[in-house]
Amino acid sequence: MNIIQKLRGEVTTTGLDIGNYSLKLVKIRHQKNGYVLEAAGIRELPFGTIEGSEIKNRDALIDTITTLVNQIDPSIVDVVISMSGHGIISDKAIFKIDPSENAEEMILWEAGQRSPFDVDDITLDYKILHRKPENGEAEVLLVAAKNQIMQKYIDLLYEAGLKPVIVDVVSFAINNCYSLETEEKKESGTVALVNIGHNLTNVTFIKDGVYHSSRDISVACDFFSKTLQRNLGIGPEEALNLIKNRSNRSLDVNIIRQSFDYASEELSTGIDLAFSYFKSSEKTDTIDKIVLSGGGAYIPNISSILKKRHQTEVQISNPFGYLEYDPSLFGTSDPSKFSALFTVAVGLALRKVEE
Repeated sequence: MNIIQKLRGEVTTTGLDIGNYSLKLVKIRHQKNGYVLEAAGIRELPFGTIEGSEIKNRDALIDTITTLVNQIDPSIVDVVISMSGHGIISDKAIFKIDPSENAEEMILWEAGQRSPFDVDDITLDYKILHRKPENGEAEVLLVAAKNQIMQKYIDLLYEAGLKPVIVDVVSFAINNCYSLETEEKKESGTVALVNIGHNLTNVTFIKDGVYHSSRDISVACDFFSKTLQRNLGIGPEEALNLIKNRSNRSLDVNIIRQSFDYASEELSTGIDLAFSYFKSSEKTDTIDKIVLSGGGAYIPNISSILKKRHQTEVQISNPFGYLEYDPSLFGTSDPSKFSALFTVAVGLALRKVEE
């Protein structure tokens, strides 16, 4: 950061989204009147580098990270990353807090008792969402992360020459990004932020503009890929080209359509289960809008399929549309065509890190 930006009180934050299929890097400058996108880049990982939350090819991941950073901005050191999947859980709970007690100690102790993980092997954090002074109760958002999984990523990033200054949660990053997209308009009702990744689909619920909860679904892009491979007798790279709508091969159009319809129905069923959880907890029957993000947001016809299946408005996240940036940053490309891929990375970069 230059001296003028420091005098203005501006800071920059870099979000690094480490997915199973690709890395997304976003650098944002925080100004008093908004945000400026300074850099953005994506790089695909070799197949099998990461499976689930487990790093299978450490050297390939380090090499891809360093290549991406050098390509975008070699000066980047501090990054904000996120965790998702089986290595982390988040939930809300109601605690009765005695004014005479240490609230933090009590909340973390209670959280440790409730976690399905071994309390000695996790890192806990919390945020008090609402307090009820009349009865001493507080609604608390709890997060528990497995130390072993988190530490592997932290150690790897240091080896790649980076310093992870914040480890966030994917659903929180998605919520941050959506807050950017709705900053100028107050929304009521329930919005489902559906991030379709490679191995997992994360559904984050926003109620009346406030984070409510999230659920993971096992059906994601990989399920579409395997369905296409099985039905067409093709390899994973060709299946990926079909998912990205860029295949040049002459393949049976009817089988392709049937494969996408079948996989979309499975995804929709998983989303329905997540919706059922939310509706039962809030005693409501309505999801007012679905916002798609991640690579799966661009699966052919997925928006129209989900709109028809769930009878609600469906739109694709476009975080770059709410950031200032030099038009030359993307050359002749239209960023709205791929912006949803960067939803998590933008949400991470929106976390302000004081320097």
